[in-house]
Amino acid sequence: MQVRDTAMPDRLALGTGLFSALIAVILAASGAHGPLAPVEATAIRYLDTAVTFHLFHSLALMVLAFWPAGRALRLAVLTGLGGGILLFSGSLYLQVMSPWSLPGVITPLGGLLLMAGWGTWLVAVLAGARTRA
Repeated sequence: MQVRDTAMPDRLALGTGLFSALIAVILAASGAHGPLAPVEATAIRYLDTAVTFHLFHSLALMVLAFWPAGRALRLAVLTGLGGGILLFSGSLYLQVMSPWSLPGVITPLGGLLLMAGWGTWLVAVLAGARTRA
């Protein structure tokens, strides 16, 4: 069994987090200054929420890349947080900056995925997950 060098980050998690943060900044700038910038207070609040959740969870993915646990655990957390970003923030972005409106269940489903990602990470840490390849 090969043990992963804990000093080396998980490239998938780190790359996903960095790419996600880049997209968050692009969408935040577009929503604040571009032709799609919302003017209604509710839409502005939705955009702020989408960007805040998107950026914080992108940072979490970057931290996840350095978590010295097995790849399967990191992938489970990455799936929850990444899917949550996509559904939660993505549905809010679409609602604010496009003519499309997704069904109301998409945003809460994204929130549940975010919770699942954090919950998986918490349980694994409390259970004492150790470094494995």
